[in-house]
Amino acid sequence: MPRITKRLVDGLGPDDVGRIVRDDELTGFAVRLNADGSKTYLVEYRAGRGRGFPTRRLSIGRHGALTPEQARQQAKKTLAQVAHGEDPAGYRVARAKDPTVKDILLTALEQHWKPKRKASTAKAFEEMINRTLIPEFGSTRLPDLTRAQIRAWHSKQTHRPRQANLDLAILRKALNLAIGDDLLTENPARGISSHPERSRDRVPTDKELRAVWKAIDEAPIRLSARLLFKVLPLTGCRRGEWQSAHWSDVDFDAGVLRLRAENAKAGARTVPLPGPVIALLQMAPKHSLWVAPNDSGDGPLTNSNIRDAWAAVLTAAKVKDLHLHDLRHAFATRGAALGANALILRDALGHKTLAMTGRYVSRQADPVRELSERIARSLLTSAGATDERLEERVLPLRNGGASEQ
Repeated sequence: MPRITKRLVDGLGPDDVGRIVRDDELTGFAVRLNADGSKTYLVEYRAGRGRGFPTRRLSIGRHGALTPEQARQQAKKTLAQVAHGEDPAGYRVARAKDPTVKDILLTALEQHWKPKRKASTAKAFEEMINRTLIPEFGSTRLPDLTRAQIRAWHSKQTHRPRQANLDLAILRKALNLAIGDDLLTENPARGISSHPERSRDRVPTDKELRAVWKAIDEAPIRLSARLLFKVLPLTGCRRGEWQSAHWSDVDFDAGVLRLRAENAKAGARTVPLPGPVIALLQMAPKHSLWVAPNDSGDGPLTNSNIRDAWAAVLTAAKVKDLHLHDLRHAFATRGAALGANALILRDALGHKTLAMTGRYVSRQADPVRELSERIARSLLTSAGATDERLEERVLPLRNGGASEQ
């Protein structure tokens, strides 16, 4: 048997394909010429003492990435492990069976979040998992995931602090579930400090409202996105509440949107619809189950559809740093400016705050409807909307607000 050198390895030709050349100095060290012309350094050994134990063959690496001498040194280390009773090849096979971070994230999603959380919450978690956590950690074997690795990633997310904290919380929970399944003994996502989060109180100015309302009609976006962007500030609803709404949830006779528990953050509730919103909905096409459907009509607009459309609106309006959720802030701020008390405004927004006080306060539909009418009229005026089809649905109230005809 020859000594494995660079000259020997480089000299292996077509007649040597599949042949294993063993080193004459280091027993167990070998090289093989593969069918594609590459050469692989190998270690061969018996997994135990005696002929009754199987022979293992372990790949060290490719020629080119390793020199013969580097491969020889690696072979010596591997054979030293064998001499101490270890089975490196068997360990590698066992490691290949270890679940990846992707495996435990998807298991948590299918077995924990989807069955036990609201559909909208599980959907949001699924998007975060697929958008951030799987690309970043998915291929890592569970035993190899370290706190240092997670901390290094999280520390770079200063441009998205709140979202990074949510991502970290999802990963931490999935790893806790893995511990419960005896796949881990310690959670590497614990002990990582969250980014400080600054509360956002951005409210569009009247000038911005006018520009945005005009851009909603002029920007190259889907009709369903136009409808969504108009009903959000006029009702104060969360994006997901209209995004997941079915036409069957809209009661035109009663003038309300009946939010289902699985689609509303604060649970099932009834949202009074101002006259302008009813007019918008009556004019909207109804070829789908969803109020704001995707192009094929077999589902709602996706979050990416909405993000792209909103970006197009802001570009057309030349407005910067305005989130879609800021339209909800506009509703709330305008309601407070019009004199709404906290209890009525809480009901209009579907907040859980003031819950204890709410037990002793009669919830009246008319004050909430009146508030919604007044806010809608005020916002339409600020936005410069003059569509008579919307205005004809609005009549003055005793207090100078607006009411459904």
